[in-house]
Amino acid sequence: MENVTLAEAKEHLEELIVRGARGEDVRILDPKIGAVRLTPIPDSTATTSVQRMPGRWKDRLPEPPPGFFDVLSEEELKDWYETHSTVCS
Repeated sequence: MENVTLAEAKEHLEELIVRGARGEDVRILDPKIGAVRLTPIPDSTATTSVQRMPGRWKDRLPEPPPGFFDVLSEEELKDWYETHSTVCS
């Protein structure tokens, strides 16, 4: 394992990434942050993503209550925006 300062890592990042991909461990040292180790990630996690399966949650979630998808009235909209305007600002 090689120790590299943050300044050296910034200058030689591409080289360090290549070395990490080859399986070498590289430790980047910074007095403010501490030490961080660059290690290779197995190919299976780097190149594949979770496969979507439409309908996977079918019959697992409860039905929404009646009126859940109805349009809000003017009064409800006014109340919503007055209540949440301080949070969004």
